[in-house]
Order: sequence, then structure tokens, then C-alpha cells
Amino acid sequence: MPRTAPKESVSNRALRSTRSFGVQKPSTPPTSRKRRTRNIRVEGQYKEGHVQTQPGAGRKPKKALASYFQPSQNEASDPNRRAALFTVPVEMLRAISSHLPPASAVCLTLTCKLAVQTLGTTSWNDERVRRRRYLDYHMGRHHRSSLIELLFHDLRPLDMIYCERCTTIHRPLKRPSAHRETKLTKYCWGQDAIIDYYPKSELGGYSLVFDHIKHVIETTSPNSSCPIEYLSGSFQIPNPNLHYTLSTSSRRINGNIIIRHDYVFRTSSPKMPLKVTDVLGLPLRICPHQSTTTMTPPSGRYTRNPSPNGPLFTHSIAYAFPVSQRTGVPPNKIFRKPTPLEEQMLRSLDLGEEKIMRCRCCPTKWDVNYSEARASSTAGRGELTITVWHCLYSQLYMAARVWPWFVRREGQLLGKSKMNTEFWSQTRSFADFKTD
Repeated sequence: MPRTAPKESVSNRALRSTRSFGVQKPSTPPTSRKRRTRNIRVEGQYKEGHVQTQPGAGRKPKKALASYFQPSQNEASDPNRRAALFTVPVEMLRAISSHLPPASAVCLTLTCKLAVQTLGTTSWNDERVRRRRYLDYHMGRHHRSSLIELLFHDLRPLDMIYCERCTTIHRPLKRPSAHRETKLTKYCWGQDAIIDYYPKSELGGYSLVFDHIKHVIETTSPNSSCPIEYLSGSFQIPNPNLHYTLSTSSRRINGNIIIRHDYVFRTSSPKMPLKVTDVLGLPLRICPHQSTTTMTPPSGRYTRNPSPNGPLFTHSIAYAFPVSQRTGVPPNKIFRKPTPLEEQMLRSLDLGEEKIMRCRCCPTKWDVNYSEARASSTAGRGELTITVWHCLYSQLYMAARVWPWFVRREGQLLGKSKMNTEFWSQTRSFADFKTD
């Protein structure tokens, strides 16, 4: 009986059919001439025409050790090596450290460089110390607070304080003209802590925190009318076309704490007159609800169809200029419709009956004045002054009530009741106040 050839497998037939059609595995492209030339070295250097580089130049350099892990130059003469604590074996020293509370273990590594080199920095990453609000229920203490209290003994001569609000050692609160917002500001005083819309620059700034007002209420008499130097300040905002300055003063009027800001604008060139567009083009804001912006209001998750900015502040600035210099004022159609109170103030401003405007959402008043320079060298130059008054009243509970109205708040996840901007604001009632 003749033998039959074994049946060919399906995979072999597919492979043979693929080969029969001339399908080949794509080969890798030949190395280019430039690449071959780059790999040829002659006595440790590239061939002529190529830039010389040292071997290993493409490798990442090793990260240098921290200064506290680097050995000392006079390691043998280190007096800490003769201390009784470091004469015991390293294993025994680490066992002793493992039985210490977290705060004490961290302080032990901070005593000297030899201690941190021996014990390491594992205790620094302990969550019981790193977390601000961690409470050890077994020991009944906050380990972070215990650590900071221990560190504070050495930092007391450096004019530092231990802040119980943010559980951090930092410098004491400075006056508004010297204070600057940091990442710990809202840890200390909360989200409504700081008024941050005043202009700032490297030359200076004004940063007001509620504790500034609290300090003034506690240290000044309601019957006093003397200037409050603690809240005063003056600085210049750099601008290529304008001399833009902000001066702040404060005093009590009828017991109320009145903060006054004077915004002064004039052109840098004596031959160029000040125009209304020079001022309206700046990001100028005197309170959360009064600004010169013409931007489209941002939309949020819980706020639909936000209204544009109001026309009152922009109109008061434009009205102060001479008629010949009001060219370029934004049209009324880009603003929202004024409220009945704003319509009344706009009407009185046009008739010349009242110049001092007031905000409907916070105890703020302002007055805008334009004056021609009288000196011969600056004749026709012009100067615009915007005077703003904020009232914090006389009692601490009233200041705490109106303070959130002065803090600007916006965000995509905030609702209407939490927003406090020129686009979202609520009409509020508050007592009237006198200005100087």
C-alpha cells in the first residue's frame, strides 16, 4: 500500500502562501552615514568636522547629597563623636530612637549632623508629624504641635511666633504696607482672610487682613480722631505711560474706622494730556463690586447667564474728564442695566448734584476729580484722583460682619450666595457713614 505524505498543517500552508506572494518581513533601514560617522571615534574624539564631547556627557549627573548628609571636613575632630550617646552601637541607638515619641525622634535627628547621618530622616516623613490636624487618641496629643513647641525654644530669639491656627512657626503679622500673601495666609485666617485686589509691585503694595482691623479696634480709642499710622502706606505702581500711585491713610470718624485710598494718575510725558482711555484700560478695582473691566463674565457650574459689569464706576471716571477727552469710553450696551439706586446716582452725577458715589453691596464710597496742572512745565498735563473710603465701623462684631463683603470671591464651583464679584453680588443694607 503506497504511503501518503503527511497532511500539511494550516500554519505551514499559510506561511508558504505568504512566501509565495513575495511578502517579506520589513527590514530595518540602514544606518545613515551621519549616524555611522558619529559612532566612529578616533583616539577618543570625533572625526574632523564634529563637535568634541567628553565620554559620558549624555548621562544624567548624580543628584548631590543634601548638606546634612555630606561628611564634615574635620570629621575626626567632631566633638559630637565623643558624646556618650554616640559611643553606643548604631543598632542600639536606633532601637532607642524607635521608642521615642514622633516629635522627640525628629528633634533627636536635628541636634547635629552626626545624629541625622546615623538615624536617617525616616522620622521626618511620619504622618503623625506631617499632618496638621492629626490627633493621637492613644496618647491624647497632637504630635505636630508638640514638635513645633519644641522647635520654638530655639527660634524665639529670631523674632518668630508659633501660630496655633496653622500650627506653623512663622514671622508675626506685619502692617498692611509690608504684609504679603503667602501659602499659609489662608491656613491662618481662612478663605475670607485677605483683600487681594489692591495693586502690588516690587516697589510696594497694600495687603489688608482682618487681624489688622482687629488690632486697630483693640489698640485705638473710639473717641480718637488721630491718624492711624498702622494702616497707612504709599507706593507707586510701575506703568510705561502713567505715573500711578496709591496712598492709604486711616482714622476714626464718629468712632468708625475709615480707610482712605487715593489713586492718582498722570501721564509720564509732560506734553501728553491724560485721556480717559489711559485710566479705563488699567485693571482698576476699588472693591469687589466696582471695577472698570469690560470682560465677559465667567460662567460656573451653578451660575447660568451671569450679568456683565455695572456702568456706575466707569461712568463716574468718564464724567470727571473734560468733554474733549472722553473719546473711547465703552458704550452702555456692554454693561448690565443699572439698578434703581444706580440710576438715581447716575442722574445726580450728570446734573452735578452729587459727586460722591456709593456701592450698593459694601460700605464703600468714592469720589473722582480731574484737575489741570498749574505749573508751566506740566501745563495741560492733567491729573486724575480717585478717592475711596471703606468703613469698618467701630465695634469688632460689626467689622466681622462687613469684612466678607470686602473680600472678592469667584470660582467655577461657587454658587450665587458664595460669589462676591462685580458680576455676582447682592444688594445689602448697612448704616451710612461720614467721610473726611
